Amino acid sequence: MEVRSISLRKSLSAVSFVGTSDIVASRFCCDSRRIQPGDVFVALRGSRIDGHQHLEAAIAGGAISVIVERPASRIDVPQCVVANTRVAFAKICLERLGSPQRSINVIGVTGTNGKTTTTWLLRSILETAGRTTGLLGTLEYFDGRTAKSASLTTPDSEQLAQYMAQMARNRVTDCVMEISSHALHQQRCAGITLNAAAITNITQDHFDYHGDAERYRAAKLRIASLLASDRPILLGIDDAGCQAICKKLTADRNVLTFGFSADASVRVESLSCSQTGQTLRLLLHSGSIEIRTALVGRHNALNILAAAALAEQSGIAVNEIRDGLEQVLQVPGRMERIDVGQPFAVFVDYAHTPDGIAQCVATARTLTSGRVVLAFGAGGDRDRRKRPLMALAAKDADAVVVTSDNPRSEVPDQIIGDIVGGFDSLDRVLTCVDRQQGIREALRLAQPGDVVIIAGRGHETNQEFGDRKICFDDRRVTRRLLLELLTGSLPGSASQRSAISA
Repeated sequence: MEVRSISLRKSLSAVSFVGTSDIVASRFCCDSRRIQPGDVFVALRGSRIDGHQHLEAAIAGGAISVIVERPASRIDVPQCVVANTRVAFAKICLERLGSPQRSINVIGVTGTNGKTTTTWLLRSILETAGRTTGLLGTLEYFDGRTAKSASLTTPDSEQLAQYMAQMARNRVTDCVMEISSHALHQQRCAGITLNAAAITNITQDHFDYHGDAERYRAAKLRIASLLASDRPILLGIDDAGCQAICKKLTADRNVLTFGFSADASVRVESLSCSQTGQTLRLLLHSGSIEIRTALVGRHNALNILAAAALAEQSGIAVNEIRDGLEQVLQVPGRMERIDVGQPFAVFVDYAHTPDGIAQCVATARTLTSGRVVLAFGAGGDRDRRKRPLMALAAKDADAVVVTSDNPRSEVPDQIIGDIVGGFDSLDRVLTCVDRQQGIREALRLAQPGDVVIIAGRGHETNQEFGDRKICFDDRRVTRRLLLELLTGSLPGSASQRSAISA
């Protein structure tokens, strides 16, 4: 990967220098522990660590100059002073690789829920239309040729620039990105210009990082600052969080709304639904289309509409939008149906927020005249305030199994206790610390015609306990337990079902 030297005076706007008139370099590092002789150290401010406190360590490691937000009188190497080192670093990472993003139509999607499904669908539309499309998101990083497992929903600035460079080499025409609230707050995408963007919804999540709803919404709204002039931002107008930030956008902002609402700029109508899919009518600017999709639920209808509207903004014809949407039979771990011939429906979903849980239960309710059985937990070392709210969101399920998700450094029993505290009554609630046993209990409870939702981890293949991980894929575990149930080898089969199933 070719790296070029850049002038900070030319590459960064509104900068000043101490001890020099410019800094020209090709190697930049933001971790004082990884500094190599000749590097330029970029002092990033984080929630726990401030790089400005490690200037001496970086210089001792061989840094020949530094980029800072405030001049440091205690050091004697040249300094470049910028308003925000995170913004500067993101731009530098791209500039030193020749600004590869400029040759790519980049589309960004943020939101509490729906980012992954929307981007997955949008990629399918673009590829069906003949576009060579990259994807950066929760499920994978795809550079137009090779897919790799994603470590973060949105790559860090260095990795993002590297993927953009690889996409440019692979002649990618379009890149679809999930942009998390963390990435927006940390300015990882500064230097990327979006040609369209969408905010799917904003409900409670990540308050452990952002602090409260107002700051969380403010982080999401930063996606608008990445948009090219006059390019549209799409807002899910059925969502209260999007309604709140819509009021904060200036009158000159190009805002398009999407939803079921009659007031939306582009709309979706539900024509029919079943456990195997739904038929929708999309009313777009360029025409109306009917599609048959294997994706179930009102929330997926909105994800489909968002993807279609973003594709329309990229010049894709309505017939190609329809064909691209209908190509997608499943999004990994998103209401993914697990069927081995059992007499009830089972779906595995990534829902791990109160709104996500509520959407799953509401979807399941539309798919059956029978009962809804829900198994879920909450991640450790994450927003604890949402745990009792997840219980409240599960109130419409007929039977609930509260189990472990990814406990991380927390005690699983404590996490489960936090959730259970949100239930008004425990008459329909079982608790089970072991997740495999929790899934087993949920399947035991199911009767013919019921719908079972296994929520929280979706596509994830590892479960995290402190500093160790174990292989655990909800989909594989559920499929194996269903087969055991059908063959009568699942311990505690029908005759041993809890009274909760009555």
